[in-house]
Amino acid sequence: MFQSIFIKEWLKIKSFLLFSILTSIIILGYFAFKLNFEFSTIEPESMMWYRFVQLEQKPYFDLIFFYLIFGCLFALFQFLPELIQKRVKVTIHLPLNLVQIVFSHIFIGLVFIIFYYNFISLSILAICAHYYPEEIVQIIFKDTLAFSLISIIFYILVSALILEQNKKILFLKALILVLFLFVFVKEQFFINDFFILFTVLIFSPFILLDSFYSVKQQRLKIFYKVGFFIISFILLSSSFLNYKENYQKEFYKYYIFYSDILEEFVYQKNFGEHRFEYGIKDDRTFLQKEYESYLPFVYWRDLDIQKKLPVTINEKVFTKDEIKDSKLGFDYNYKLLKKQETELYPLFNPQTNEGMIKFPEEFFGIFKDGAKIYDFDNDHLKEDSKELNKKLQEVNFSYPVKNIWGKTTNIKPFDLGYLIIDNKNRLFNLKKENNNIQIKEIEYPKNIDIVYINIAENKQQNLSGYAIDRNSNFYLLTWDFEFIKLDLKEFDYKKMRLKFIADPVNYLIRYDDQKNYYAVIYSKNDYKKIKEINFKD
Repeated sequence: MFQSIFIKEWLKIKSFLLFSILTSIIILGYFAFKLNFEFSTIEPESMMWYRFVQLEQKPYFDLIFFYLIFGCLFALFQFLPELIQKRVKVTIHLPLNLVQIVFSHIFIGLVFIIFYYNFISLSILAICAHYYPEEIVQIIFKDTLAFSLISIIFYILVSALILEQNKKILFLKALILVLFLFVFVKEQFFINDFFILFTVLIFSPFILLDSFYSVKQQRLKIFYKVGFFIISFILLSSSFLNYKENYQKEFYKYYIFYSDILEEFVYQKNFGEHRFEYGIKDDRTFLQKEYESYLPFVYWRDLDIQKKLPVTINEKVFTKDEIKDSKLGFDYNYKLLKKQETELYPLFNPQTNEGMIKFPEEFFGIFKDGAKIYDFDNDHLKEDSKELNKKLQEVNFSYPVKNIWGKTTNIKPFDLGYLIIDNKNRLFNLKKENNNIQIKEIEYPKNIDIVYINIAENKQQNLSGYAIDRNSNFYLLTWDFEFIKLDLKEFDYKKMRLKFIADPVNYLIRYDDQKNYYAVIYSKNDYKKIKEINFKD
């Protein structure tokens, strides 16, 4: 039986398979040409690594649609003739086990599909291996594996749709297919994604088997229905999380500022559709122009155009330059907690005799077996890597690294390097300057567990950023990485957004979970809390 089915399937799809291979050679050739062109027209070439790792711009991502198109067309070539020529009814009425017949068709289809996807995936890996470090190539392998699994499931589900006879159930299965694509057509794949993929892959043949049974006006029994419900629930939940994380538009109900003129918090309430309310909580409301007049440090550019600067507040004069030079802002969003797929970072090397920081040729990473430095022309720089490992050893660095934070762009006035937490929760500052790598330990409160650090180099050279610990405590970082704790009531780093704003007089911190909005004002001189407020939506 199996041999007969194999010959029948081969005769149906051999021309399509040959055409697909020829088409893929053309597409892969274009991909190789385009990748070579991108690397040869950018300087330095390591910018392409930066795009891949930090910006998540993967040059091969669009090829996932080629995988999917092949899976869809393969299903059409395999099962549509069976349906049109009514061979399905003949097949299911043969004195043979229907389960064996269906799974034989799936197995034969998978043999051809896996062969084809292996050809595509290995070709992509071979092309990319000429341009990327091995740590990135490992990510490419993971992604092409995910592309293959997604497309195999897509092939099976499309086959089920082709054979399904009941329109209502056809709609449900089509919905499952749409949810599946919505969840898994994306740039990054993690362990839980592969768990869901393998779960759906194991169950999907039964969806196809159920479609075969529909030709006989029959259905699979209770275990299939329970499984279908579970898969539907998993995909619905994943779709909701995917929408919330990647597609839901952020909305701020309140914008809260502190007016040094009124010595009160003032707010702008957003009703949507460009409708706003301005006022002081539980006191009064006012027009937009009056609201702006109370915030000269926010609307100082308008005052400058209107020739109303300098401005005097509480008998102190503030000039345009003083206001402008005092402006500083940091942002936090819980989405920033997501780690990179691979721990590779640009190793900046500012020179004291040059005014601008160039984007570096070199990238570094600290892995379980030690640190590595790469550049495009020489790949793994063994001597430089040896030097970095030696310096890490001198400070008794403990592997593996827990986290690395730093600003990975050269659009900054200075480079403070990276802050690194080792396996023993010791904090180190790593940077390269004038061709010399420097590593030093940073003292910080030992009773805290740091979950996030933001480094934001700025011309003021007073604050370097902020840190957040696992108990949602917030710390400002001085230029020398001293931790200054600020009290933020009800702050939860796992679900809240935060914005830090500096002006000539105070520090303002706003944070919210889109339901509860908080604002706290601190003195710039001693970091003491002056006043706080909260709004509930």
